[in-house]
Amino acid sequence: MDIRKKIDVFWPYLHANPEPAFREIKTSAYAAEVLRKAGYEVQENVGGTTGVVGILDSGRPGPVAAVRSDMDCLLFKQDDGTEKAVHACGHDGHMTTVLAVAEWLGEEGIPCGKVKILFQPAEEIGKGALAMIDSGAVDDVDYLFGLHVMPEDMARTGEIIPQISWTACTLIEAEIRGRAAHGSQPHKGVNAIDAGAAVVNAVNALHSNPLLGGNVKTTRFQGGSGSLNAICDKVNLGFDLRSTSNEEMLMLRQKVHDIIVNTASVYGAEADSRIVGTCPAAEADTELLPLVQEAITDVLGQKALLPVKAITVGEDFNFYKQERPRLKTVDMGVGCNLTPCLHDPEMTYDRYALEGAVKVFHELVMRVLKESNA
Repeated sequence: MDIRKKIDVFWPYLHANPEPAFREIKTSAYAAEVLRKAGYEVQENVGGTTGVVGILDSGRPGPVAAVRSDMDCLLFKQDDGTEKAVHACGHDGHMTTVLAVAEWLGEEGIPCGKVKILFQPAEEIGKGALAMIDSGAVDDVDYLFGLHVMPEDMARTGEIIPQISWTACTLIEAEIRGRAAHGSQPHKGVNAIDAGAAVVNAVNALHSNPLLGGNVKTTRFQGGSGSLNAICDKVNLGFDLRSTSNEEMLMLRQKVHDIIVNTASVYGAEADSRIVGTCPAAEADTELLPLVQEAITDVLGQKALLPVKAITVGEDFNFYKQERPRLKTVDMGVGCNLTPCLHDPEMTYDRYALEGAVKVFHELVMRVLKESNA
């Protein structure tokens, strides 16, 4: 199979048609069409959303190996107030890789079991994996493989990280409600800005085990849009929580919520908080890792294999293992000379570096199926 030719077919279309979370209409239709032509049974609207599942059944008993790609893009606010959709996280490359693998497996056939190709929506808002899981798409899956393109300071073209140790992250919004009053009579009001400032200081005083990398940052403070001589009655806050430990993340969430509500109460204000997005930390499969490392070195050579790397970014791929613990999962990092960084609207990368990822995915799927058929 001419992988570069496939990259030149899939990538330009996917890159030129970015669609945001749960609105991947053209993208999912394109993936479904390619999978059908490759001989897969295709399920669309998976999870009641834009999810797509392709199934290649050998007709012989064996395990189910799945390869997953996310589909959604990012939205960037323009100077004129409009939003521009951009594949600034490399999901166009992820889809290109997985489609090429799917076609290769369809042409070649598999020795036993089944292959599932998962096209998942809404990774960027942390809800797509859960939608796929709730649909039952991975209930029969034994092995689940994923990938992510990596910034060049972590991996360059020709290099692959066998397992990315993603960090748990949670985004929290809070509202503090005071009582408006004239600036000349502050005793008649409750200044939400005072309460909000106290909340920020209290959150900044949170400490956790340094070995777990837990931290909380205030990322939004909005309020006081009225007159300069009026006591502010409402403040909106935002917080970003990170940790390498899922257990610590639960603790941080509770502490931040308690600080918001209790501190506001001390100032005579009311407050509440809500989680608007969350992703768990990666839980590595020590049993699967050696197989991935061997596949990388056998296909691309020893120089291509990088160590397992931790990254402070969240990824909803980790929900699959958390919600279905029996799954053997791995999420590889693909070097592609990506600059300047992920989530930059001007991000670029070497799309032909995806060729190595296609070969490794193909090798992994065939290995887990062949070993079971031996």
